[in-house]
Amino acid sequence: MNDFFNVDNKFFSAMGKVADMLVLNIVFVLTVWLGIGPACTALYYATMKNIRKSRGYTIRVYFHSFRQNFRQGFICGVIQVVMAIMLLWCYQTAMAMNPESTFGQVYYAGVGVIVFLFAYLSIFLYPILSRFTLGVGTLFKMAFTLSLRNFFITLALLILLVAGALGIYLIPPLVFVIPSVYSLLSTFLIERVFRKYMPKPDAQEESTVDAWWLED
Repeated sequence: MNDFFNVDNKFFSAMGKVADMLVLNIVFVLTVWLGIGPACTALYYATMKNIRKSRGYTIRVYFHSFRQNFRQGFICGVIQVVMAIMLLWCYQTAMAMNPESTFGQVYYAGVGVIVFLFAYLSIFLYPILSRFTLGVGTLFKMAFTLSLRNFFITLALLILLVAGALGIYLIPPLVFVIPSVYSLLSTFLIERVFRKYMPKPDAQEESTVDAWWLED
């Protein structure tokens, strides 16, 4: 019984993680209007470092990443929004075409493939930005490459993302829960991919590099 009231036991530790995720989600919702890119990057970074690895304080870790990656994240977000608007226009154009014409069918299929690839690229874009210092062009190239090389992992994450978006659409208050839950679940798959391409630091590097993402 005495162990139950110990704040270090598993129950209170789990409740603390839940509280941190709720706080993280609220901060994300409040800051996403400043830039979807920096907010998504900071959400993944804080989820991995604070929720998964118990390093730092939730809000401090979040805003550290938000400030550090604001410029590149903002540019990536603007590019994605422009691409999404263009794809929406292309989709509407495809829907207005004669579905029985060969050109209409080819155009519709082409738009579908581009939308699919755009969604795939988006899965890895901000997690990569949260971990690596890269130029915007290299970020998009790396996100595209990792998403296709790990096709089924990306597909699982995309299904999870669509399910979360559908949940928010049907029950809007879930916007204060689902983003951090999706981010947490995504780390278990995305980090498996990252570990395949990130060499472990040697003994000399360990003294200068804080590789917190490799901690058990």
